[in-house]
Amino acid sequence: MGKLDNGILGGFSGKVGPVVGVYNKSTYYMRSLPAKRTTFTDAELLNQAKFKLVQDYLRPIKELLVLGFKNYFTKTGGYRAAIAYTRKHALVNDEHGFHIDPALFKISGGDLALAVNPRVSLENQSTLLLQWEQAAADSNAHSADQLLVLLYHQESFLAYYQIYGTAFRHQGTYSLEVPPELKEKDIAIYIGFVAANGSRQSDSQYLGRITL
Repeated sequence: MGKLDNGILGGFSGKVGPVVGVYNKSTYYMRSLPAKRTTFTDAELLNQAKFKLVQDYLRPIKELLVLGFKNYFTKTGGYRAAIAYTRKHALVNDEHGFHIDPALFKISGGDLALAVNPRVSLENQSTLLLQWEQAAADSNAHSADQLLVLLYHQESFLAYYQIYGTAFRHQGTYSLEVPPELKEKDIAIYIGFVAANGSRQSDSQYLGRITL
């Protein structure tokens, strides 16, 4: 909002209609608003398209990434860290154009132990079975670490994830009912672990793609 000083004939500061008032020392200046930029270079348009892809890809799983990237990759961690990580490490450019490589993508990062020999199988048309082995006793693993799960159909940005209410590390197995919206789709599957108090997490692990 602009401010008019000393009446209508005086100076003003701020924005008033199509002009901006600026006060510098003892003098008021008026200038027109800068024109909106409407043209961009090919490199700028490409960068904008890449950023939009990353945003569209991560938005459906924001809650998961806030926890999965807590205190990881950047000073603040969280969702911004997930964006930065994905742009730097998972966004690739090849003969098919630019896209996010599912094998390079992460849903979490940290220093908790990974799942040992994780695997996934389709028990029937509606149930996924996730399995893993117990970590060594001297590893950075805790029996109460809780499983993180993501099922993701990349082409439509359709995601299903679970943060709480899953299995604990010591159980070594977890059955997951496939949501109806993901049936008959080719999905990428990820798991990770988060500490019981939510303070730490493991790097996520990509278990491959499966057609439900």
